[in-house]
Amino acid sequence: TGAMIKFLLLVNKQGQTRLARYYEDRTDLTAEERTSQEADIVRKCLMRGEQQCSFLEYKGSKIVYRRYASLFFIIGTDDEENELAILEFIHTLVETMDRYFESVCELDIMSQLDKAHFIVDEMIVNGCILETNKNLALAPLAALDK
Repeated sequence: TGAMIKFLLLVNKQGQTRLARYYEDRTDLTAEERTSQEADIVRKCLMRGEQQCSFLEYKGSKIVYRRYASLFFIIGTDDEENELAILEFIHTLVETMDRYFESVCELDIMSQLDKAHFIVDEMIVNGCILETNKNLALAPLAALDK
């Protein structure tokens, strides 16, 4: 099956999820269990210091996260995924959102959640990174905004 992204979370410093996208079919988890796992992962990322590595293991998944201003971008992957490539992808995603929102912030994500989802969905399809070119990722949104 190859390397795969299992989920993407955007959370604020208080640990509130602002955007969540799951790419793995987890019918074995109830909604409560998923919410509990999400909170656990977010807590682990938020507790880590600036000097600590941006990768951690969590129940058979690799967690890669990066903080930009007040937002944490958290991606869960399978074992085959390259952590540095995911870290680079997070940076590309943030740059793409920055270009669209003119310096993305938590308020942009909350007030234009559909647009944020649209950007994510242009870049990640079925758990695979499909687009890393900012212009190509934003082209459909630019067409819609006209």
